[in-house]
Amino acid sequence: MAHSLLPELQRPTTFNFATDVVDYWAANLAPGPALHWVSSDRKVERKLSFEHFSRESHRIAVLFRQNLQVEEGARMLVILPRIPEWWEVATAAIRAGIVLCPATSLLVGHDIAHRLQRTRATLFVGDAVSVAKVLSVRAECPDLEHIIQIGDSPPPGVINYHRSLNAVSTYAKFAGVDPKVDRAAILYFTSGTSGQPKMVQQNAISYPLAHTITGKHWLRLTRDSLYWNMAEQGWGKAAWAYFGACNCGAGLFVFDDRGAFSAERTLSILQDYPITTLCAPPTAYRQLVMKENQRGYDQERLKSLVHCVSAGEPLNAEVIKMWKGMTGREISEGYGQTECILVCGNFANSPLRPGSMGLPAPGVPLHVIDESGAICPAGVEGDMAIKIDDTDSSKFFGIFDGYLGEDGVLDRRLKRATSGEDWYPTGDRAIVDDAGYFWFVGRSDDVINSAGYRIGPFEVESTLKEHSAVVESAAVSSPDPDRGEVVKAFIVLTRESANLDQQKLTKDLQNFCKKRAAPYKYPRRIQFVTADWLARFKTASGKTQRKRLKELEWQPAREKAKL
Repeated sequence: MAHSLLPELQRPTTFNFATDVVDYWAANLAPGPALHWVSSDRKVERKLSFEHFSRESHRIAVLFRQNLQVEEGARMLVILPRIPEWWEVATAAIRAGIVLCPATSLLVGHDIAHRLQRTRATLFVGDAVSVAKVLSVRAECPDLEHIIQIGDSPPPGVINYHRSLNAVSTYAKFAGVDPKVDRAAILYFTSGTSGQPKMVQQNAISYPLAHTITGKHWLRLTRDSLYWNMAEQGWGKAAWAYFGACNCGAGLFVFDDRGAFSAERTLSILQDYPITTLCAPPTAYRQLVMKENQRGYDQERLKSLVHCVSAGEPLNAEVIKMWKGMTGREISEGYGQTECILVCGNFANSPLRPGSMGLPAPGVPLHVIDESGAICPAGVEGDMAIKIDDTDSSKFFGIFDGYLGEDGVLDRRLKRATSGEDWYPTGDRAIVDDAGYFWFVGRSDDVINSAGYRIGPFEVESTLKEHSAVVESAAVSSPDPDRGEVVKAFIVLTRESANLDQQKLTKDLQNFCKKRAAPYKYPRRIQFVTADWLARFKTASGKTQRKRLKELEWQPAREKAKL
């Protein structure tokens, strides 16, 4: 199909991201680099064109399919740091019809074995660190046929990536595969809050093409943009960045960060490189606005940055306000999942309402529904859900095929409304206001019901963030004999407040919340914790796992009930 950026995408009959997007921009000479890469020590830079990714993905596809005899539809697990080869290999997989299974470098051997077993991957691509982990569990993974190592000299039995690729002609062309749009293209594992992660299957257009909406409308990317997405490639948001940017002919900025997040370093990078668009998680923005992290910051050097976004979990309005005061830039929040593209966000032609997730993305049938599947009126809390209609090619297609079970069966877990319509419930609760803006209430299993009052934990956390003593917090339900459950807040204090009288500070925070929000929402119980302690209850992408904190609170009560 001819590449285009339609206001509202329609489902094509054929599509291959590598040929229809990457090769398109290679032939039509996008003005900037496809990838601007900077090494972890910031001493090496590489600016790679779309032509580079077109050429290299052809060669790698030949290596995989012809030289190694990897079959179409086979699955490939990839665990690499932020190096250009990741994007080369990913593009080649899509070109060759190999199912891409990205995973984070934080996984240990047991986690990797689980993913290899679940995906039945026959091919693994990694660096020396991840290859060593794979070798430690290889006996548990009978389907694995090839292990490829990028960088360093691989151990016996492991394929040397660059040496093998050097045997493929620079001018090699892969003939291509049947560009059917319903074939499996990507498998992601959701981080989950309990139990084993679920396997999410995306087809050839649900991510690779539909993320045009993400790139064009939410990220507001053009051919002159350079986009820095801070997510590691093992997470779905990295795919949002890659497909969203490429579909718009924009460039990706990649900093090969292999250490802990540094607010000071992040601000320095924003000032030293021509980054136009930034996507950072809420946890990063919260640290960036702290006064002690702003040493050496110069707003005058922040000339290139024009647009900032955040997703993953809602941002407190106070952080958005502080970031704008510090940089002059607003943060446009957005909402999506590993299961779908950006389906809700703050867009260019709509006034930004701090704290809101924004409006449904163009062409996305996102609503708040009640238990019967009926759309809720404005101001009424319900389940966020996407209307599904696979029979009409003009309808939204930026959503997963389903969770892939052990038996190979896909399950979208759709909800059939009383009226007969099918909905995909996201698992999040929200309210839509009179202007159509979505306001996050909480995960369906995070909402606190105290004496009949339904309290969203995010509301409590947002109020606490406005207090000068609070760095961050997490609110969950805690058992109570009178109210059934009450709000408990785990709070990380600023350095200046850490040594204050805790009993007095607790009362001060509770009174503060009573004044800033409805009194019934205040945290009746408060526990002060360190940032490191709270980090134990976060996913690798920075999301607070309130469910685990809730289990911590309720476990003693359950144990007592057994006595």
